[in-house]
Amino acid sequence: MRIPVLIGSCLLLLNLPLQSASAANSIWANQPTAFASKIGNYRSATCNTLPPKPYTGHLRLESKYDQSDKSRSTLSHARSDENQRISEHIQGYYVGLVRLGANYHQARTPEQAKEALSCMDVWLESWARAGALQSTDVTGTGQAMRKWALAAISSTILKTQSTSGQRFKPSSIQRNWLDRLAGMVISDYQPRLDPQFRNFNNHDYWAAWAVASTGLVLNRDRYVTWSDQALRRGISQIVVSKRGDYGYLPQETARGSLGADYTHYAMVPLVLLAESAHRNGRTLKREERERLELLANFAARAVLEPHKLPELARGQSPVPQHKMAWLMPFLEHRPNHALARKLYESQFGEVDHYSQIGGTIKFFYSKL
Repeated sequence: MRIPVLIGSCLLLLNLPLQSASAANSIWANQPTAFASKIGNYRSATCNTLPPKPYTGHLRLESKYDQSDKSRSTLSHARSDENQRISEHIQGYYVGLVRLGANYHQARTPEQAKEALSCMDVWLESWARAGALQSTDVTGTGQAMRKWALAAISSTILKTQSTSGQRFKPSSIQRNWLDRLAGMVISDYQPRLDPQFRNFNNHDYWAAWAVASTGLVLNRDRYVTWSDQALRRGISQIVVSKRGDYGYLPQETARGSLGADYTHYAMVPLVLLAESAHRNGRTLKREERERLELLANFAARAVLEPHKLPELARGQSPVPQHKMAWLMPFLEHRPNHALARKLYESQFGEVDHYSQIGGTIKFFYSKL
């Protein structure tokens, strides 16, 4: 089914507070690598890793889950070959971009660092000039793919801006492309902010992080302001248990055997949005902080002792370690949170490398 863009982003943003015209502060302070000061004009370097062809086609994508299953925890076998090709093509682009960011950070010579930044620039310029991912012929899953891609792209740029000491700078064409994509994500997800919309969930948290991270890259606080709405609503959705020692997200626990998985999946953008809010003068209220900490209790127990949580179905699927990446920024501010620390240690700290937030970020969290 085709879902048109409902409202222009400019109109939507007119309703934001006046403070939205101010600058936005990154969640990651400058932490330049050893070669950051030696890269010079990275655009003059030759890139030997060409980007995949920009994808400018339709986004009529199908969910990977069987929609006849109310819990949406059963993989569908009915996805078309075309659908699979499109999804893999887009994912291949942003995962490749994340890899280039890692190449820069791990470079052993100034030349390697310079080439990695050159390639990032080439990859971004290629898809920006083509106007990739901007189709309005889109399904809900297509909208999700667009926001996941934008989250990965902007998170990677944001991380690289920090590790290059702000020497990596998207071109005007790249900035305009990111701006358009953020506007489209806002238009895609604005209707879901209606208080009457019942299925507000992880999709909305990730859309918010995609827009917020783009705002941090482009230094536009109005995008952070828009995203803050999803953070506050997400926190308000946390149901506190009868004993009061944990809280859970009913939209995520309803995913059957994937309840633990989706709880962690939702935690990643919520914690990053909370960090963004903190850095930009919107620190959580005490009750909001407490609710987020109760949700962390549930997420940790969902891995450590899922059988003791009545909100989870039996036979939970294992939670991939990269979906526990929220533990790093969370523990940075709450090092004494017992269950989060216990979960982190149970994974031996291997909770990094999530492409949707730019790949490796552990080096930003020295307190760990």
